[in-house]
Amino acid sequence: MTDVSEGWQEKGDNPTHDHYKHFMRPERRENLGSIRMVYDKIFGRKVKVRDAWIGMVRNAKAENRKQVLVYLEPYPHIRVDKAKPLQGWYKGLNEPNRVRARPCYTEAILTQPYGGWCPVGCRFCYVNSGIRGYRGTGLVTVPMDYGEQVAKQLSTMQRGSAGYFSPFHEVFNPLERVYHNAQRSAKEFVKVGLPVFFLSRLKYPKWALRLLTKSPYSYAQMSVNTPSEKDWKKLSPGAMSFMDMKAQIMNMKRLGIYVSIQINPVIPGITSKKQIVNLIEQLGAVGADHVIVKFLELGYSWVPTFLKRMSKRFGDRGRLLEQHLTQNMGGQRTIDEDYRMAAHKRFRKAAKRAGMTYSVYYEYKYQRDEDGQIIDKTGVSIGPKVTTSAQCHGHRVPVFTRNSTEDKFKPVRECPPSGCLYCASDNGGEPLCGDVLAGEAPALRMVDFRKPIRRDI
Repeated sequence: MTDVSEGWQEKGDNPTHDHYKHFMRPERRENLGSIRMVYDKIFGRKVKVRDAWIGMVRNAKAENRKQVLVYLEPYPHIRVDKAKPLQGWYKGLNEPNRVRARPCYTEAILTQPYGGWCPVGCRFCYVNSGIRGYRGTGLVTVPMDYGEQVAKQLSTMQRGSAGYFSPFHEVFNPLERVYHNAQRSAKEFVKVGLPVFFLSRLKYPKWALRLLTKSPYSYAQMSVNTPSEKDWKKLSPGAMSFMDMKAQIMNMKRLGIYVSIQINPVIPGITSKKQIVNLIEQLGAVGADHVIVKFLELGYSWVPTFLKRMSKRFGDRGRLLEQHLTQNMGGQRTIDEDYRMAAHKRFRKAAKRAGMTYSVYYEYKYQRDEDGQIIDKTGVSIGPKVTTSAQCHGHRVPVFTRNSTEDKFKPVRECPPSGCLYCASDNGGEPLCGDVLAGEAPALRMVDFRKPIRRDI
């Protein structure tokens, strides 16, 4: 099967290849030292390295840059000592005015085994296109001893949910074969009784498949944008082929693994509604259980660059995108609401025919009065109207708790199919488990995870 190690060396309009080529050139370059060989205990041999001077924002001034050691194998990366802490979603049920609330029903603990630039190089990735310097340079950041750091955090927690590997970065990128950050940290989740799920555009390694069979609440998730192999390669240069993805889904079903698919994002003009319907049909035919759909939305400052990028890659189809990318909602430029609502209706029917459940991911509409007039452009989630599954990610996964850090986590038996987000509001203001914090459905942080779920008196 194709993996990212092939994708980063393909020439053309490929950011992954460009970043790799930049760091692998032997001559000294601006902000780069000379290539040298050093012995490294993790690799167990001598490896190529070079110094680099990078800033934490793009185009940082010389005085704001710092020197880092770049390891050039198997893909340029740097090492950091402190990992990003485990956390829940960034947003909760109740956010300030003009801030969109979290729409996703699925509870999750977000992990980050790797950060910075993602070698899959998706052309629509908001992380790779961010203002942070290491993203712009093409460097992956590797937190050292990530498994041990995760184990230490889990050892203090008394409430939890499924470990999400990973919403920020390709979890099975080539560095995983060296550092094993995802494997070791996922094992720690399983060890304490928590389920895991992986989101990937690459081939799942055998260890990941084995871990997914350890809990009935664990599941696999893959992301794809189009059934066209040619377009798929242009959108995600380092991803596995769609044909290989379908073969992987069939194998997972033979192993009894629940499979959830993200079609994220749908880019009108580049991909038609008819193509998305065809994609859903093909996914259902090979055994996928659930499909999540998310339309493109962009930060305002990124819009001109993105449109230029799509026009360069897709010609007239890229230029057609501009006709759909017309609305401002919640601080983002979004696809026309009527187009999206009609498409979701069509896609949901296609999913039902294909034997799959359906949901959306961060899909909003304007808030209107009884006469249909817009009264707020922040955006309200359409999830409750269109979702046919128990949770946004499809699989029904409860929240977990334990009375002592010496115990294993157990499911909260009162947990409703849709998790915490709407539990209290759907039950007269009282969460079914009786826990006030769970009923508030906030953006959880470590201080919250250290509190067991209990019936508050």
